[in-house]
Amino acid sequence: MTLEIYQIVLLICVGGLVGISMSFVGQTGQGVVIPVVLLITGDVLLAIAVSVLNDLITAAAASIGYIRKRQYFLRKDTFLIILIALGGSLLGVIVLMTTPLGSVFGWALPAFLIILGFGIFRAGFPTSESLKKTVLKLTKRIMKNKYDEAKLVELEQQISEQVDADHDEIRGVFDQSSRIFYILALIFGTYVGINSGMFGANSGFIITLILVMLYGYPLKKGVGTALLLSISMCVFTFIFYQVLGGVFKPGQSFFNLEITLFLAIGSVVVALVMPLYIQKLSAKTMGKAMGIIIMILGLVCLTFFFIS
Repeated sequence: MTLEIYQIVLLICVGGLVGISMSFVGQTGQGVVIPVVLLITGDVLLAIAVSVLNDLITAAAASIGYIRKRQYFLRKDTFLIILIALGGSLLGVIVLMTTPLGSVFGWALPAFLIILGFGIFRAGFPTSESLKKTVLKLTKRIMKNKYDEAKLVELEQQISEQVDADHDEIRGVFDQSSRIFYILALIFGTYVGINSGMFGANSGFIITLILVMLYGYPLKKGVGTALLLSISMCVFTFIFYQVLGGVFKPGQSFFNLEITLFLAIGSVVVALVMPLYIQKLSAKTMGKAMGIIIMILGLVCLTFFFIS
C-alpha cells in the first residue's frame, strides 16, 4: 500500500507521542499507535503487531540515555517475570488468532482505548511520584494484615527513600523466598504477557512497578532496566505474531515497512531527546493532552468501524 502525505505526517506525529510516553517511565504507546494503524489498514492484528514493533524500536532508543548513565541493572532473578510474561504473550496471540475475539477487537479495542484515554486524562502521565504512590498503595493493601500501623509508616518511609535513591543498593519490599513474592510475580508476569500479546503493549510501566516493588530497584535503575526487559518482551511477541500468523492466518501479513518506518522516525527522534528534558515537563498537562488525543482517536476508529 502507498501512504498519502497526510498519513505520513500523522504517523510521524503519533510516533513522537509514543517517544514522549515511553520516556516517562516506559509507558507503552499502544493508545495512539493502534487506532491510527487500524484506521489506515482496517486490520486489528496488523495494528497490534505494528504497535509491538514500534514499542520495541522506541524502547531501544529511550534506553540509550539510561545505558550511557549506567542506570540499569540486569539480574538473573528478574528474568523470572519475563519468562512468565512470554507464556502469557504466546497464549494471548494464540487466542486472538484462533477465536472470534480477533474480529471482536475491531470495536472492543477502540472502546478500551477511549476508556484508557479518559483514565490518563484524569490521572495524568505516569511519573516517579505516581509510581511511588502506586507502590505504597499496593504494598499497604497486601501487607495490611501482617503489619501494624507503625510498621506500615516505617515501610512507607523505606519505599519513599528507595524510589528516590540514586545509588546501587537494591533492597526489595518482599522477601524473595516468601510465597507472596512468587504469587505477585506470577500475577504481574501473566498480566504483562497478556497485555503484550493481546493489546500490543510493552507494559514498561508495569515492569518498572514490579522492579521497584518486588525487587527493590531505585526508580532510575528500574526505568532503565524495564526498558531493556521490555525490548526482549517485544522481540518475542513480534516473533509470535509472525510465526503463528503463518500457521493460523496463512497469506495475512503482520508487518508493514512504510507504517513502521514513519512511526519510528517520530518515536526515535523524540525518545533520544526526551530523557534530557523529561523532568521539565508537566505530567498533568501532558496527561490531559495525551488522554484527549487517545479518546479522539478511539472515537474516530470506532465510528469508522461501524460505518464500514
